Amino acid sequence: MLGYICKYAPVEVFESMGVKMKRIEPDVTNFNQAEIKMHPNICSFAKGVLEEVMKGGYEGVILTTCCDSIRRLYDVLREEFPGKFIYMLDTPRITKEGGIRLYEKRITAMIKAYENFSGTTFCREKFLEYLKERENEQQYAVKNGSLNIGIIGARANESIKQILREKGANVAFDLTCTGLGRKILADETETMAEYARGLLSQFPCMRMEQAANRDELIRRSAGGVDGIIYHTVQFCDNYAYEYAWLKEWLERPMLLLETDYTRQSSGQIRTRIEAFLEALTPQTCQLKKQRKGDGTMYVMGIDSGSTSTNAVIMDQNRKIKAFSVVRTGAKSGVSADKALKEVLEKAGLVREDISWIVSTGYGRVSIEFADENVTEISCHGKGAHYFNPAVRTILDIGG
Repeated sequence: MLGYICKYAPVEVFESMGVKMKRIEPDVTNFNQAEIKMHPNICSFAKGVLEEVMKGGYEGVILTTCCDSIRRLYDVLREEFPGKFIYMLDTPRITKEGGIRLYEKRITAMIKAYENFSGTTFCREKFLEYLKERENEQQYAVKNGSLNIGIIGARANESIKQILREKGANVAFDLTCTGLGRKILADETETMAEYARGLLSQFPCMRMEQAANRDELIRRSAGGVDGIIYHTVQFCDNYAYEYAWLKEWLERPMLLLETDYTRQSSGQIRTRIEAFLEALTPQTCQLKKQRKGDGTMYVMGIDSGSTSTNAVIMDQNRKIKAFSVVRTGAKSGVSADKALKEVLEKAGLVREDISWIVSTGYGRVSIEFADENVTEISCHGKGAHYFNPAVRTILDIGG
């Protein structure tokens, strides 16, 4: 199996030779090895790739010359794995005819290098046939009746799309380094040149000659979506400023996500994406009809935090009936049950008297008795606005 990281990599060449190709999406808990072998301020994606490859399972890795961090990664991989096929494919920045011819030669040289390494042979006819089978690959598209989200920036990993799908949102397009289903055709009389043309004609990354046209291409794609996630990688210097530039003129709600490709960041990423979707979707709920004997309706909110679990009951006039604060133990669900019991006792109510319960906080999804869960980001925003509509910034220190 060969790993690759870039959409400009000639994946189809190797797949037509029977090689399993895998786009490397780092899923690591730390950068212990990478920070010994690379500088701590190297982009976290490059460090994550090194950690991933060091786990084993790869026959080699195909890299492209996108930035200094990847060049450093190449040097380290070559030193660490002299017996593997570690190849740096120099991708032209120009997409005119000269760049196409240059890339054709470089891809051809890479094929020869892999033939010498593996003992396998590239077959032009098999390659052509394989490309034809790929012609109808599905592209992203706007879907009616769905919340449509576009992704822009650098290397959004699959977990971001998975969260969007779980929340019922449609990924209308992915214009990041690793996005867009490819539809690359080859002319039968000039296979590799046309293939190189197709590779270089994809939505341009920031280092390409066509990057000056990115804003217009983004404008066209963004017209039909409800919101945009702009993803960057920690310590990436290529995409750091594009978000601010787009925010000035792109008339769509945008969420800036900077990730470090570690598992520890997954919870924060999920919360921020869910809060973004909540902001784009009108919040409605069908309250249960039961009321207390005196006609009063009660609702309850419960916040499952890292240190404490907090519950509050209010009536239909937004007056607090009772509240409870208990320490969050090892199991957030157990702490929530304790807070529920305590706040009901203080209020002199039973569970059936509560018309609606909303959970929030990091443990919100573990509270089974809640009718709805809402991210703490949305709750902070609504609460702050209720008390003071002039508030524009909230600092959540947490436990």
